[in-house]
Amino acid sequence: MKTKLSMAMAILLVQLVMGQEMDPNKMADYQNTIMIEQLDLSDSQKEQVKAINLKYSKKQAALLNKEGSMFSKMGDMKKIKKAKNEELEEVLSKEQMEIFENEIEPEMRKQMKRQRGS
Repeated sequence: MKTKLSMAMAILLVQLVMGQEMDPNKMADYQNTIMIEQLDLSDSQKEQVKAINLKYSKKQAALLNKEGSMFSKMGDMKKIKKAKNEELEEVLSKEQMEIFENEIEPEMRKQMKRQRGS
């Protein structure tokens, strides 16, 4: 499963690094796949998580596709992440949220750093 997570995030992050416009539907699809596989979501949770991922992927894509440096966008990205996590806390169990925050999100950050060459 970690390989699938890494591959999905690598593809998504390559688009980001290469400056291509981000497709919020693709972003949400990747997040949905990873979360469904890693968090053992119920049918109800799957639908709610899909809606949340799409909502925030649209916000992230709009921000990323705007002119400006990544540095100038970091504050807004953090606000989007915080709001998304607050909504996810309403849907996911405490255990699922811990896995999301402690395993899934850090892996996304690692992939981004690798793609940037840091």
